[in-house]
Amino acid sequence: MATMAGRSGSSISSDGEKSSEEVEEEEEEQSSKPWFVVPLLVCAVLAVSSAGAVTKLMVGAAPVANAGWRLQVTSLILSPGFIWQWLSLPIPDRQKVLLSVNLTIIGFSGIALALHFGLWVWSLEHTSLSHSLLFVSTPPIIVAAVACGIGQPLSKEEMLGVVVGMGGVVIVAAGSCREHDSEVTLLGDLASFAAAAAFVVYISAGRHLRVWMPLYVYAFPVTAVAALLLSLAGQVLGGSSGQISTPFGWLRTDYLLPVLFLAVGPGFVGHTGLNAVLKYSSSLIVAMAVTLEPPIGTFIGWILHVTPLPGIWTCIGGFVLLLGTMWLNYVSEQQQKVSKENLPLDDGGVHRPLHSDCSV
Repeated sequence: MATMAGRSGSSISSDGEKSSEEVEEEEEEQSSKPWFVVPLLVCAVLAVSSAGAVTKLMVGAAPVANAGWRLQVTSLILSPGFIWQWLSLPIPDRQKVLLSVNLTIIGFSGIALALHFGLWVWSLEHTSLSHSLLFVSTPPIIVAAVACGIGQPLSKEEMLGVVVGMGGVVIVAAGSCREHDSEVTLLGDLASFAAAAAFVVYISAGRHLRVWMPLYVYAFPVTAVAALLLSLAGQVLGGSSGQISTPFGWLRTDYLLPVLFLAVGPGFVGHTGLNAVLKYSSSLIVAMAVTLEPPIGTFIGWILHVTPLPGIWTCIGGFVLLLGTMWLNYVSEQQQKVSKENLPLDDGGVHRPLHSDCSV
């Protein structure tokens, strides 16, 4: 996640620099956070952490169809924002959105999002909740590992994070054999890990568009594409004997409330809340808070009686894995700060990007 700082309409002096009064005003504004930031961050993390446990409550729902139901309702929630932002867009920007290359990226991002949710919900049926949440939280490790695999240089700090994180993965996987956890399967763990990889593809596909494209103009079509693909896949693939896989099965009374909660809670309150907090807090704080999702989600699942508490090896391996993830988040934040400080200055004394196409 990333934020775009700055305010429109701020006055600039004739020599291209802001007045001392404005600088002091901005520093004071940044140092004082509104009272709702911490409660909002807590609510957002709790919301996203509850998704796995609530999904496991939906017994009898085919996994792929289940994932499609959630995104269908999420698309409905996003649609008013999309309509409002689309109508507010200048005509040149609308034409830019409709360029074939941008529509292709939106479609590709939707496919990746469908794979992410489909694989993750499927993993919930084939491994424990704690394993699923741990492996799906590994995108930072995957990004660093892929960069290393394709020959991009990594710093010693990044390599340390990758080694620690992958060590945690090995401990969790090997420990499950010693614990004889009947819920855990290798295929389920791999599906959750693949869901994390699909999320990396989803973020990578849309990072250039999100630099200039309004949030809902991007999020609605991507979510709608993913919902359509998952609904069709659920109909074609079906599910195990007796499982519900119809495209609108969420309208059944036993599934309606859980799906509405998943769309409004984790889908809207969780992700929108995290993006709102980013306006007042660093991305590092938000990333560290989201890293708490596996232990919180597992505890919520235990409270709801959908999963037992994890064994000692899962706890140890999970701690090591999350430690590597948090370290990579920290290193990434520090490197971004250094990169920003080293950017060349323009004539007004402002850091300008090295490339014209800024990436998130």
